Amino acid sequence: MPLGLFKDRNFSVSNVAITCMGSIGASMGFPLMLWAQAVHGYSPTESALLMLPMAAMSILLAKPVGDLTDQVHPRVVTGFGFAVSLIGFALLTWRIDADTAVWEVAVPMAIIGIGNACIWAPTAATANRNLPLRLAGAGAGVYNATRQVGSVLGAAAIAVLMDARLSAHGLAGGGSPEGGATQLPSFLQAPFAESMQQAMYLPLAMYAVGLVAVLFYEAPRHAGYRAAATPDPAGAAATGVS
Repeated sequence: MPLGLFKDRNFSVSNVAITCMGSIGASMGFPLMLWAQAVHGYSPTESALLMLPMAAMSILLAKPVGDLTDQVHPRVVTGFGFAVSLIGFALLTWRIDADTAVWEVAVPMAIIGIGNACIWAPTAATANRNLPLRLAGAGAGVYNATRQVGSVLGAAAIAVLMDARLSAHGLAGGGSPEGGATQLPSFLQAPFAESMQQAMYLPLAMYAVGLVAVLFYEAPRHAGYRAAATPDPAGAAATGVS
């Protein structure tokens, strides 16, 4: 791995950001799915559908955000994305309890989807923008490896954190059957929900770290961004604009 890749600030910042996103992607689903099944009695499929608004918003906004990637400073796009996702995830975490309605999960999920649409593609595009062409393959490989490392760390950390919070609330830790969790008796639902809520502070913190990281982006050096950011002097003279 050519360590010179990390001399480019945007590449280094992108790797920090995608590590955070990999960690979030691998960790947020575990406490949410267990909460939905063990507390509310949803089936595995019904639990998974709680994340549909997030996916739908990311799909709908993919093209508009892609159009902005070469025209707007990456700090603006990704900073907005992390900030919105942080707000949405904070709302979601706040509503993880024993009597949450479906819409109280759907709305924050949609907000998270809006933010995520402004993170994944712009971060990937910004990572390699300033790298010379001969290092593009190495840069892409390192970037994807970093994302996977974040995913592994996130999955391991959330498992440890969930087990610790369950133990702190006097509930037995350990895994659940592959077919999904069984709904708990009513007297156990509140402490279990609180345990899962506290575990979700991990991905919430990762959103905050990612937000701080992307604030250090610098303006890209590629021609498309410069053309969008700097008026053409010849064109300005021809139209009489100074």
